[in-house]
Amino acid sequence: MKNKLIKKLSIISALVLTLSTSVLADGSGKMIEKNIDGVKATLMLTGDKAKTGDNELTLKLSDDKDRPINNADVKVSAEMDKGSMGDMNMGDSKAETIQFQKGHEDGEYVGTVKLSDKGTWKVKTSFMTNAGEKMADFDVDVASSGPNLLVVGGFLVVAALIIITAGISKKSKKAVKS
Repeated sequence: MKNKLIKKLSIISALVLTLSTSVLADGSGKMIEKNIDGVKATLMLTGDKAKTGDNELTLKLSDDKDRPINNADVKVSAEMDKGSMGDMNMGDSKAETIQFQKGHEDGEYVGTVKLSDKGTWKVKTSFMTNAGEKMADFDVDVASSGPNLLVVGGFLVVAALIIITAGISKKSKKAVKS
């Protein structure tokens, strides 16, 4: 009876830990707003900081009455802020321009931007609307990408619980045979 209770508690704990780390891994992102000639441009990151490597960015465009701007032609490039470079030799690096695609919501445009180093990056956006071409620059802090220790720790705890449950099951089967 006691072993069954321990098994059930271990399974429930494993499920709760797995689900809670999944939820924590997907947090709300940082938003940076700019107003340009009656257009509000909001750059949305998936976390508080962008990470080195590929980052999915969302640019949300709305007019001065907060109505979404649809059918805009959105292009984005990113280059490291000159003050962040320090002694790095970035002579050969050129900012790649990415065409953002329409997102799930009205006025949203999404694309993936590669940020190669940590530091401050200038994300330059240009968008063509009915009111003409507009440009907005956003300063984005980039951190080194690494393992999310909370998620890794959660999975280690789940693995430990599974091993403990298996050990208890094996011990109880041996006790029954004896």
